Amino acid sequence: MTAALQTIRTLRETLYQIGTAVNAAREYNRAGAARADQDKRFNPASAAIPL
Repeated sequence: MTAALQTIRTLRETLYQIGTAVNAAREYNRAGAARADQDKRFNPASAAIPL
């Protein structure tokens, strides 16, 4: 029984970490898009440079 609970806890922690990584990637993507929009307003030549 204890081994089964440990497996469930490990799975839950892994899914939590995956969710955290997905949220961080989403935030990074949105920040890059916002930066690209800002760069386009000020300098269209530098906006074409990927992050």
